[in-house]
Amino acid sequence: MGFKKKLAGSSMVRYLAQNTPLMHGMAKKLVPATEMDEAVDVARKLLDMGYHVCLHHLGKASKDIETIQENVSTVMETMEILDEERLEVCVTLTPSEMGYLKSTRGGEGHCRQIGQIFGNRISVRDVEDRQGYGDGKDEGERNLLMIHASERVAMQRVLALYGSLFRSDVPACVTIPAGLTRSIDDVKTIISQGGNVRLSMTPFLVSDASSYEYEDLIADNYMKLARLLLSEDAMIQQVKPVFALEDNDMAEQIIMMANMEGWPFNAFEFEIPYGVNNALKRKLLEEGYNVRVLIPFGKEWWPYFQKRSE
Repeated sequence: MGFKKKLAGSSMVRYLAQNTPLMHGMAKKLVPATEMDEAVDVARKLLDMGYHVCLHHLGKASKDIETIQENVSTVMETMEILDEERLEVCVTLTPSEMGYLKSTRGGEGHCRQIGQIFGNRISVRDVEDRQGYGDGKDEGERNLLMIHASERVAMQRVLALYGSLFRSDVPACVTIPAGLTRSIDDVKTIISQGGNVRLSMTPFLVSDASSYEYEDLIADNYMKLARLLLSEDAMIQQVKPVFALEDNDMAEQIIMMANMEGWPFNAFEFEIPYGVNNALKRKLLEEGYNVRVLIPFGKEWWPYFQKRSE
């Protein structure tokens, strides 16, 4: 690891950055909010513009009980605010923030608790909408609990968590990293079950899986996985893939695949992070595709900002 990367990752640099107003201002182009209220305001504006939204909490991956509880409480409170504001928004769940680093059992317990609340929230809204009491949902909108893979949590544990939530009828979606050699088999399994996949270029490394070393190999594998997710089998199983990307050429390739296989515009979606390739976001939205903006927020914004700025 180079000196600059070590320096950027040090706890002292993180503390100084996260507590310096000037750095907060610079980071807002990629991390628009540190508090959940601010994040919800940003989400509302993007929804009004026609985008879909996913709120991504930036907490600290930790074994400390108080830190874990703070992360769990923040996600739960975020869902409460979304209910109060009646906003149709996806929410991410990162196992390394939920206690998996301390114990798998404890981490899964927290995630299942959040999953149950999330699932109940969606069920209640669906009933209200059918009875004419709710605001309704735009065509193609989906509320999903996005399970993110983590470099510090074994992929097998992430998949086990997703499977547990999926079998409990929680509307969950699991991140499959294109950088892992095992991902082809994982995607095939999820397709056979009619599950939900968020295909991503990151994280590059997961503790229990071998990975591709070079970025071009990761990009090639991403496209192989995209073909599986846009296959006839995936369509029959009613899989609705989420393509997390930020590259114009990759987006065009996915559109070509979808067109060749006869996929409707609203049967899949693109996810692009806040502040990244806004021109592509607008283009895809104008062409009628579902575009979901990932909105990162939280006090631990420095590591995300530092990685995005490299």
